[in-house]
Amino acid sequence: MTVTAPMAPPARPAFREPAYLRYIGGQTVSIIGDQVWYVALSWAAVQLASPAVAGVVLAVSAIPRLALMLFGGVFVDRFGPRKLMIGSDLVRGVIVLAAAGIALWSPSIALLVVVSLVFGAADALFMPAAGAIQPRLLDKKQYSSGAALRELTSRAALTLGAPLGGVLVAVGGLPLAALVDAVTFGLSAIMLWTVHPRPLETTTEAPKKTTAALRDGFAYLRRNRLVGGLMVVSLLLNLGFVGPMNVGLALVADARGWGSGGIGVLLAGFGIGAAASALTMLKFKPKGRVGFLIAGGALVEGACMIGLGFAPTLTLAVTATVITGLIAGIVGVTSSTLTQSNTDDAYRGRVASVSMFANLGITPLAIAATGAAVDAFGLEPTFTASGVLALAAAVTALSIRKVRQAKLD
Repeated sequence: MTVTAPMAPPARPAFREPAYLRYIGGQTVSIIGDQVWYVALSWAAVQLASPAVAGVVLAVSAIPRLALMLFGGVFVDRFGPRKLMIGSDLVRGVIVLAAAGIALWSPSIALLVVVSLVFGAADALFMPAAGAIQPRLLDKKQYSSGAALRELTSRAALTLGAPLGGVLVAVGGLPLAALVDAVTFGLSAIMLWTVHPRPLETTTEAPKKTTAALRDGFAYLRRNRLVGGLMVVSLLLNLGFVGPMNVGLALVADARGWGSGGIGVLLAGFGIGAAASALTMLKFKPKGRVGFLIAGGALVEGACMIGLGFAPTLTLAVTATVITGLIAGIVGVTSSTLTQSNTDDAYRGRVASVSMFANLGITPLAIAATGAAVDAFGLEPTFTASGVLALAAAVTALSIRKVRQAKLD
């Protein structure tokens, strides 16, 4: 008589893990603080100079984040993500308090630039640390629901942070916005202080110099064909996505005569789609060969990008943004789950830094390139080129065997 082994009970979802919820709380509050800061910084720069100067100040604040993000992953693997996240929150809290004092004392563009540079450097450490600590708070079976919850809360924080910054600036100017911002970073640090990720697997690897450790991280991605392939797919997708979904939507709405209200509706459509997919992924976990799901999602996203450039009516354009939000959420959660499940503990910080670079670090460059392309070639060719990049991501996912055959059990 054959005895069937009892099935293991299903893992409870990530939103029922108290430590993970505290991590998500700290991450969410920190993102809100980021958004409040950037609104307050741009407002202060406009008051002191002009909108053009405000754009330069914001661009300058992105430089250290872009330049240091990859090195941030090295420090995460060396010192641990929890310490760096808490330290980054505390440093940013001090920075915005200094900004409040500057605003009350003797504000100037030069001082704002210095403050924004230091803020960007601290931000460059927080991002890869946040990505590296998440899988050490969950069981592998919880990675999918954990990624979905993070996606949902991040979207909510991004949606709430900018309007909150606008209200604070309108009521009390830069000093009030900076003070509230400092409180958000303090709250984030307190919540993260209570979080204790599982220990790393023991390793006998000798410490390397920073540049050598960074090269070792890239070598790991070359060896790990699945994770390295996912990084390339994410980079191509985001190169084709970030510009059109930021500055591109404003340019489409202006060209079609839909006005500022049209921009808001288009963005709302994307937000609704992204939130719906994140809520769905909290309960639904893709199984089997999800490489085809990623490739199919990239194909649909590319078609939507091309459609946005040619959409004759607001209804069709909003439909495209809703579908884009749905697909972006599904592909993002699935890719994140695959990456976390197939990354060695010793390289989580460096892999997270490359992932953050591919997803967020390229944002300023992609936005600038989209604006320049629309100015030079027009809306339709630019959006078509963006769609082609997404199609290239689909082809890449199918051409790399490890990605094409990737499974989630």
